[in-house]
Amino acid sequence: MIAPESDSAHGGLSTRGGGRRNQAPAAALDHAPRLLRKPFEAPWRERLLVLGGAAAAVALALGLGLAYARDATVELLGLVPASVFAVGKFLPLWGVTGQSHFSPWELGGLIWSMDTVTALVLVYSLEVLYRIPLLAAGLARVQTNAALVLTAYPRIRRAAVAGVVIFVLFPVAGTGAIGGCFLGMLLGLRRFVLIAAVSAGGLLGGMLMAFAASNFAGAVTRVRTIQDQPAVQWGLMTALVAAAVVLVWWLNRAYRRALARARRHAAAPAPSGRGEV
Repeated sequence: MIAPESDSAHGGLSTRGGGRRNQAPAAALDHAPRLLRKPFEAPWRERLLVLGGAAAAVALALGLGLAYARDATVELLGLVPASVFAVGKFLPLWGVTGQSHFSPWELGGLIWSMDTVTALVLVYSLEVLYRIPLLAAGLARVQTNAALVLTAYPRIRRAAVAGVVIFVLFPVAGTGAIGGCFLGMLLGLRRFVLIAAVSAGGLLGGMLMAFAASNFAGAVTRVRTIQDQPAVQWGLMTALVAAAVVLVWWLNRAYRRALARARRHAAAPAPSGRGEV
């Protein structure tokens, strides 16, 4: 059960309806809000259980992996930062190269696991992360962008949980588990609902990309069995990759343009209040 929280704890967000859902005023969503340093009041026992359990599970999996599947585990330790800082939801494509110990579906599951752990860490230790100078500026920037998303795409406010799920699964730079967590906080989602939404978005995004990667590999295999000319094979593969790159570039461009419009809207002076009492 969630205890009622003060406005200062939410960085300007208030709680109504018996604590079931935090309702944010429109001004807090249309402009860069104060930092959500402590959006949830969770008992320390719950924090210890969740974060300690997640850390123990990761440590156990890592230890067993290094003991019984060292090469695959070492590869995994390289794939995790690659997904976080570079390829994102496109990680399952590595599974069709023939150089990985993992299938596209297993790498899709890795994305789901990473997004779920990210949600747990942010929900239960955000105030601690804000005390780390190297992370504070980045977290503040992600929160500002999340507020701009709500201005650029106002339908997300009405979609709430579904909006967070879609935002997390979308393979565009700037989206993902971290941005989805801040988006859910600004929308006033309860912590359990927020964790479930981010986890569902990671699962859907990872599995959809794994499905695309598997079908791409199957198409390439069929082409190889039909056509023996290497030039045709490489030409087709290059065309498919180029089409995917252009699609991702276009989606990123549209997303960044929408954020730029929202940023200009937030910076514009508020209209004079006519008809105010």
